Amino acid sequence: MSKTILILLTSTAFGGLVSILINFYQWHVKSKHKTDEEERKQLYDDVQYYHTKYRNDEDEIDHLKEEIRQLKEAQALAETSEKEESENNAKHKLFH
Repeated sequence: MSKTILILLTSTAFGGLVSILINFYQWHVKSKHKTDEEERKQLYDDVQYYHTKYRNDEDEIDHLKEEIRQLKEAQALAETSEKEESENNAKHKLFH
C-alpha cells in the first residue's frame, strides 16, 4: 500500500512539474507574441509619423518654392518698371 501511495505522490508531483513547465512555456510564447505585436505596432506608428512628416515637409517646400517664384516675379516687375522709368526720365531730359 505504501508503495502505491509513493507511486501516486511521485506521479502527481511529476505531473505538477510538467504542468508548471507547460504553463511557463505558454506564458513565454504569449509574452513574446505580445512583445512582437507591440514592436510591430511601434514600427507601424513610426512609419506613419515619418510618412506624415515627409508629406508635410513636401507641402512646405512647395509653398516656399511658390513664394520664391512670386518674389522673383515681383522683383523682375520692379526692375522692369524701374528701367522704364529711368528711360522715360532720360527721354524727358532730352526734350527739355
